[in-house]
Parts: sequence; structure tokens; C-alpha cells
Amino acid sequence: MSRLHDKDVTVGMPDGLMSFEHRRVWEKFFAALGVKTVSSGKTTNDIIRYGVSLCSNETCLPVKVLAGHAASLCGKADCIFVPRCMSVCKGEKSCPKLCGLPDVIRLSLKNKVPVTGVTVDLDTSVKESGKSLSALSETIGREKRSVESAFLRIVVPGLAAENSPNAFIPELNVEKEKPVIAVLGHPYMIFDELLSMELIKKLISAGYRVLTPYDIKRSVRRANARPFAGRSFYETGLDILGAFNVFRKMDIVAGMVYLTPFACGVDSIAAEFVERGIREEPRKPFLKLTVDEHSGESGFDTRLEAFLDMLPAGSLNEKRQSV
Repeated sequence: MSRLHDKDVTVGMPDGLMSFEHRRVWEKFFAALGVKTVSSGKTTNDIIRYGVSLCSNETCLPVKVLAGHAASLCGKADCIFVPRCMSVCKGEKSCPKLCGLPDVIRLSLKNKVPVTGVTVDLDTSVKESGKSLSALSETIGREKRSVESAFLRIVVPGLAAENSPNAFIPELNVEKEKPVIAVLGHPYMIFDELLSMELIKKLISAGYRVLTPYDIKRSVRRANARPFAGRSFYETGLDILGAFNVFRKMDIVAGMVYLTPFACGVDSIAAEFVERGIREEPRKPFLKLTVDEHSGESGFDTRLEAFLDMLPAGSLNEKRQSV
């Protein structure tokens, strides 16, 4: 793709899917190159509705939402940045929909705005990204050597970092006498307040502390990702399975909630092993919540309240606030 303008371009960054884990890495990458970026912001009902209208019915909810985020950037950015994330570590794969994501977004937007990106395949070789980095350098008007250097210096180590780049829940380290609920799921589900129907906020306001897979170091998640530890599997699936096997042995964890989008291929495998494991000792109360664009918050809250009734009271008072 050739450079769009004689002036510097503004790169649009849709705030969905893996942006919850990778956004800051890519923002640092573009900042190091002196390129202006603009985010689509938090998910709204309008973004969901628009994304649903742009995608086929078989598309999973998170991809529909990303399409809506990308569409909301039309007129605000010269191009939309959507990485083709094949893998971020050796022996790991990304969901097939992430592998084809730039093509999905390009088709959804019907060429209203150019879609650019970088191929990330760290399982095979960093060199595989070379062609896409060359195209990106032309689009943003930067020297290829500078773009490649920033990718190797910032993106490669950033995507495989031990600790999550985002401090999602500041409340984690306070009031340690409170019981803990572990929330399992993909980052773009559990940290998107609209898609998750503010699940984490509701648990905190009900008097619980919350832990997620991203509060555990990557190497610990991988070492505990049974039955796929040391084997090739999907990145987010390894995150969920590894965290589950850590949480189930923690005395402070009073229960676990698994939030999943309807028809998720990765979760169809990971959730099966979680549900098998939850039946083993030590047992913990468990709730699986499946949502799509048609899910209602009233039914969601009713199930959550019923689950919380099985747990120790989250607050120091005998009565717990309704979620």
C-alpha cells in the first residue's frame, strides 16, 4: 500500500478484541515512530448494532464488535490498523478469526477507508513480518528500517511479556479480607464493560475481590495449562486453562465465573476442560455465562445473583448488596 498523503497520516485503532491486551504495545510502537493514533473508545450500543449489521450471522460477537469499532473511525483516521495476529509465542496459535481479521474488517467496511496492519507470527519467525512491515512503512511515511527496529524493540517483547501491560482492576490489592471471585474468559470479553455487562464492577460492588487470568504471570499460566501445557494450542485458551488450574487450588478463591461469547471455537474446547476440572477436588462454586448480541441484562443479573447466593458474603456486613 502506498503512502496515503503527503502529510503524516492518522492511524485509527479499533478498541476491541486483542486491543485489551495489546493496545499499549502498539501505541508505544507508533509513538516511537512519531505517528499519531486515534482510538475508537469504549464499546457502545451503537457500535454493537453497526458491527452486527456489517458482519454475517456466523461471525462471533467480538469480531462483530471490532467491525463496529473500525466503522466508527471512518472519517476520523486516514487508515485503520488491524494486526494479523497468527501467534505471539513459540508453540502457540491465535484464533483463526484473528488470523484473517484484516480481511474481515476490509470486507466489512467495503473499502470506505484503507485497512493496514502487521503480520505477527512469532511461532514461525519474526522475519515473516517483514513484508507487512514494509507495506506499513510506506503507508505511514516512515523508513522501513525504523519501522522494523521499533517492531523488534517494542512489539516482539511486548506481546510476549510476563505481566499484562494493562492495570485493569486497581481494587485487587485492597481489603484483602474479602473473599475472591475468579473471572475467566478472553480479555475482550471480561474487560469490555458493555459486552460483560459490567460483570467485574458488579462483583466488586457486591463486596468481592476479583482475579482474572491476567493477574497471573504468563509463564505460570503456561506451566499450568493442562492438558495443553507444553503443547501447541490457542493463546487465549492457554491463558484460561492455566489460570483456572491456579485459581482452583487457591483457598482465597470462593468461586469462579466463566464468561464466553456464543459459538466461540476456542471456548468450546477450553470450557469443556474447565467444567471437567471443576468437578474434581478441591471443588468450588462455578458459573458459566454465555452471551451474544441478543442477551438481556436482567437474565444475566438473575443468574449472577443466584450464583452469589452460594458463596460467603462478600462484604463485612451480613447482607450483601444486590448486583
